[in-house]
Amino acid sequence: MPKKNLSNLIQEETTKFTPLQGEPVIEVSAEAVLETQVQPDNNQLELEANIKELQKTVSTLQQKESTLIKQISDLQIAFSEKEALVERLTKELSETKQTALQLADSNSQLLQEIKVLKQPTPPSYPQLSQQGSQISKSIQYKKSHRSIERLQEKPNQDSEDFSKNTWLYD
Repeated sequence: MPKKNLSNLIQEETTKFTPLQGEPVIEVSAEAVLETQVQPDNNQLELEANIKELQKTVSTLQQKESTLIKQISDLQIAFSEKEALVERLTKELSETKQTALQLADSNSQLLQEIKVLKQPTPPSYPQLSQQGSQISKSIQYKKSHRSIERLQEKPNQDSEDFSKNTWLYD
């Protein structure tokens, strides 16, 4: 469709509504219309109130967002510090485990050495044994007629008595 000018459209409309000669026509005289103040509709007032309310909500949400962003950054810093601490503690733990294993190995070696040292070994002094037998032949024993003094026997130590005497081990 070709574009039509506004003036052409108006002319066409005026020709369409031209009354025929026998038809009654109502004539209206034109009066000047004074512009009155257009009062805003209730809908427009409600919309403006909603806009202001939404703007307040947006500003409060922006403030909350900024505080949340700050909290997130603080938490990230704290998390990284905790990760560093965990890493340091795991390193110390592994070192402690290695030290404990080394101590256990050295302890077992020392216990084995103690066992070896506690085992009775026959003296390897042949000259001393010969001298001892010669001395024992030369000594004459005399029988004593004195009565033997009896020492007071210690009672058998129970587990309770053992706990009383453990102060000696300190």
